[in-house]
This record gives sequence, structure tokens and C-alpha cells, in this order.
Amino acid sequence: MKKFLLSALVFVASTFAAHAVEGALPGRFTINAEGDTVHFSKGNLYYKSGSLGGFSFFSDQQYKTPEDGSNSGSSQYRSLFGFGTSGWKNSGANAYDPMSTSTDNADYLIGGSAENGLTGDYAYADWGIYNAIQNGGNIAGLWRTLSMDEWVYILSKRENAQQLFTMGRVKWTDDWDHTEYTCNGLILLPDNWVKPEGVIVLLITKYGWELDYTPGDILYHNSNLDLNTYTLNTYTLEQWELMEAAGAVFLPAAGYRKGSEVMSVGTDGCYISSTPHGNGVCSLEFTSGNSSLETPWYSRAYGYSVRLVTRPENEGQGIDEVGIQPSAVSGQKVLRNGMLLIERNGKTYNAQGAEVK
Repeated sequence: MKKFLLSALVFVASTFAAHAVEGALPGRFTINAEGDTVHFSKGNLYYKSGSLGGFSFFSDQQYKTPEDGSNSGSSQYRSLFGFGTSGWKNSGANAYDPMSTSTDNADYLIGGSAENGLTGDYAYADWGIYNAIQNGGNIAGLWRTLSMDEWVYILSKRENAQQLFTMGRVKWTDDWDHTEYTCNGLILLPDNWVKPEGVIVLLITKYGWELDYTPGDILYHNSNLDLNTYTLNTYTLEQWELMEAAGAVFLPAAGYRKGSEVMSVGTDGCYISSTPHGNGVCSLEFTSGNSSLETPWYSRAYGYSVRLVTRPENEGQGIDEVGIQPSAVSGQKVLRNGMLLIERNGKTYNAQGAEVK
């Protein structure tokens, strides 16, 4: 029976994959009261510099934590990003490069103003709008970053929201060096979640976590001081494959970066949103032990994990068909000499955001 269920889930996942944007996970998540839905990418965003580099989703396993190059002394790759560091040179920010490590918050002010986020006229500052993700369809405009309101809606406002997330860990053995690894993280369950047979899913909201939303502070607080959130659910590789095929998303506790120092890997998860707040940025944060799920306003200069999403209607499309809306560049699309261009505020840009004369 277990083998039949695994085969059925794999068939559903493969059927979805045949019709979806490359790199998208099968689960759908409602993000607002209008009923719009998204699919999460299969892994956190990863960047490698150089002529053969670029943006990709790290690995095909969401439970693997990409290492940020700062801790190893490498200047070639990055997995924790400052706000708006998509590489768009015309963003108006001093720190626009993905490899930026400036600790000056003012360097990350897009358009020179604290009011600008990763939408509207400044949507090219969003990693997924501006860049072609190599293993995510390889066309600019297929992906974007969730707003803070959308993160909050997924976790607290969609139907049965309090039964559709938890925390846990995945354990696996590396095929190469036979070392056993453990990855802690936040687990998101899709709108139409059906628990796979043979897998136990314990919800943290059944063990003392209570909704207590205060913007910029707490989303859920934990009244059970004896609860270690990551050990509540421990999955083998086989069990997690069943979970993922059923639509579950795993957000690794990949830590955060301040300048060139990476901290709290394995204990804290800090996921960026497209929403600014004052001189800071809104983010989603979860921690180990008996802590809480928070939506703090932190410095734009900190390096955060980025988990992009795509809309179901993006299947098989690129920046020209998607129309980059609503989290995208406002302006008029024109076709010139076979090239798609965007006219905005009296200037013309190509699909990568570079100004065209």
C-alpha cells in the first residue's frame, strides 16, 4: 500500500511538473482574499558570480541549506541577500549587486528612498523579475518575492491556516561521504493538503503556539516553554519525499548575514519580503527552541534567505507573456527590431532592466 501511495504521489507530482514552470513545487498557496495563488520554488535562491555564474535554485532538495560564501571566505557565491540586490544597476541604490556586503543601511535604498520596495517602478530590484533563473525556466519575469502581507496571509489568514504549517527537521545520509545530516526548518502545507499515509505531521498550533499578530513583531507566540519546535517532526528522506510530492514546502533555517559574517545557521530562518518599512525591510523569522514565529522589521543591509514564488498562469511563459504584474514594472511594452522593450517614465529598458537608447 505504501509503495502504491508513493507511486500515486510521484505520478501527481510528475503530471504537475509536465505543465508547470521549471523549478516550481506542486503545492498551491492562497496569498490574498481575492484567491490568488502561487507555487513556491524548489529551493532557496543561490547566486554564483563570474561569466559562468548566475542565479539558480539551490539543489533539487529543499531541505539542503546553501552555504553563503562569506563564512568560507569565498567571494564567488551568495545565498543570503541584502534588500533589492538583484543586480539591476539602475535601481538607484549603491548596493545593488548580489555580492554586496555593505553594512550601511542607506546603501540599499532603492531609488534613493526608504519608501520604495520591490514592486511598481522598482520591480527590477526583485531577483526573480530581473533575472532568468537558470533552473527555473531560464526566462526573466517568471518569479517574484512575496510581500509581507502575503507571507502573513499564508500563515494566518487563508482557510485553515493554523493547520497548514508546522516546524521540523529532515535527516538524510550523503551518498558521497556517507555522513548523516540534519536540516531544521519551517514547513508550509498547501491549500488542498492531504497527509500522506504513513507520515505523522504534528502541528505546532496544537502544542502551545497561538496566533498573536502584531505587525513588525509577533505572528505566533509559543506558550509551551517545554516544546522544542524543530524536534516536533523528524522525517527520513523517504518520508520527506512523500511530503513534498503532496505539496509541502520546506524553508531551511539558513541563518542570516551581517556584513561578511553569517550567523545562526541551523537555528534561525530569516526570509525576506518585497515590503519596506522605514529604513528597514519586513521579513519572516523563525527560531529554534521554544521561540515564536515573527515578522520583524530589520536592516536592509542584513543578508536574508530568498524563496521565490511563481503564479500558476505563468506556465510556459516569459516576461513578455506574463506582463510582469502586479509586482512588476509599470510601463508600456513595445516590440522593436524583434526585441521586447519596456518604456517607462520617458526611458526605454530591455527585459534585463538595462536602459536602451
